[in-house]
Amino acid sequence: MRLEDLQFFVRIAELGSMAAAGREIGLSPSAASTRLTGLEKSFGSQLFARTTRRTMLTEAGRVLLQHARTAVGEIEQARSILEASTEAPRGSLRFSCNTFFGRKHILPYLVEFRELYPDIRLEMDFSDRIVDVIEEGYDMAVRGAPLTDSSLLSRKLGGNPRALCASPAYLARKGVPHTPEDLANHDCIAMASMPFWYFNGPEGEVAFEIQKPVIKGDSGDLTYDAALHGLGLSLKSLAHVWEDLRDGRLVAVMEDYTIARTGAIWAVYPPSQFVPPKVTAFVDFLISKYGRPPYWESDYRTASTGSSGSQTV
Repeated sequence: MRLEDLQFFVRIAELGSMAAAGREIGLSPSAASTRLTGLEKSFGSQLFARTTRRTMLTEAGRVLLQHARTAVGEIEQARSILEASTEAPRGSLRFSCNTFFGRKHILPYLVEFRELYPDIRLEMDFSDRIVDVIEEGYDMAVRGAPLTDSSLLSRKLGGNPRALCASPAYLARKGVPHTPEDLANHDCIAMASMPFWYFNGPEGEVAFEIQKPVIKGDSGDLTYDAALHGLGLSLKSLAHVWEDLRDGRLVAVMEDYTIARTGAIWAVYPPSQFVPPKVTAFVDFLISKYGRPPYWESDYRTASTGSSGSQTV
């Protein structure tokens, strides 16, 4: 029994005519009758009661139709998925990520990506707003926080360790904090979305509430620039400040207290039975450039100047 035989059977039931179903696929009445007879022999049951005027399902035919429609639909869907998954990556890729990651870890590689995939058109949204990937019609996004939407598919691009840091000038002026309690006497630069800083200390997790930030904003680049200019302490992703820590433009403090609730950096995309080739190509490309693990997860204190950038897996 072939898939074409089941499809033919379903069309006879839908049209109520063996001859009409045969004409759709170019079969003569005698050839259509032969195909149906062969199918009935395969199942050992008469599937249709045939007269010169009508072709009606028997009880056995009704049972088979119920399952044949599902089987044919599943196989056709699987075929569509397989065909789509083998297509060359092409089309518009609508992508969102926060500003610093886009500028630092995506833009530098786009010339090479476009040379590899000239049929992919990039539509990029760099901002610190967390978009609704599904509702707003994005093909994918990069997230640097714990994932809260379990319906999204995801692939890990790298870890997301963080550091509490400040410029050497600020620390010379205000001193170096050693515990979360010391932070009450320091100038803290806060993200509007992060009123608390969480630390893992000797006695477990500690939460510090930033009650009177010296600067408060909704831009990761703003808090980064403010720290570089000596305005205070800022909690930053190492993917953002790794080179600054290595080169001494910023200094990590309270390193006995690791930053809690850091999550990882993820590529996320809408749920689907298959991931579009353009998305797979882009995520694979980024991972190939970042390496496993990416450089920002290595120890900046033992790295030499110029050691950041792309790595091979």
